[in-house]
Amino acid sequence: MQCNTESEGMQVAFVTTVSFPDRDGVVQLQYAVAAGNEREARREIERRLINQELYNYSIADIRLATSSEVASLALKPGAIKLLN
Repeated sequence: MQCNTESEGMQVAFVTTVSFPDRDGVVQLQYAVAAGNEREARREIERRLINQELYNYSIADIRLATSSEVASLALKPGAIKLLN
């Protein structure tokens, strides 16, 4: 995905896997994040988790979204979408 806006700059879609511990082990959730680069994607997902007062997590993976994922996501610049 590529979005071009003056205020946001060029953005692409990243798929981020976040792990949360629970009493039965670990839960992994995937989020799509529109950001300028991997570092910005990481910062944005961390900012949103902290705003939700979620502190006990780890970011297991950040990767560029595939072309088929991009087509189905329809993310706006700066957006995050829970995938699972």
